[in-house]
Amino acid sequence: MQIAFDPAWQEERGADHLPTGRRVEPGPGPWDDCFGMPDGVDVTLTWPTQLELTVTSGAQWVVVYDEQEEAVCVEPQSGPPNGLNTVPRLVTPIDPLEVSTTWRWKRF
Repeated sequence: MQIAFDPAWQEERGADHLPTGRRVEPGPGPWDDCFGMPDGVDVTLTWPTQLELTVTSGAQWVVVYDEQEEAVCVEPQSGPPNGLNTVPRLVTPIDPLEVSTTWRWKRF
């Protein structure tokens, strides 16, 4: 399986696996990390000769996990893990937080 995406930054991961609030250049996988995509999440997972899955969202963060060969996870998020402490956002009835995700499947 191959993962293709172009994040603007990677949230630096602390010893406790939570983002520190510092943004760094995206590093190579495998990952259990949060990435910033200010134009919206756009990640493509490809199983060659079998299947392609594209995950898109207006969310600006995505957590990607592929540390185990038999597992992969792509999670668009409204903020980075621990964001309440590092990138807080006020949510009100006038300014609600709404996030949606679209999955597109393509068989080869």
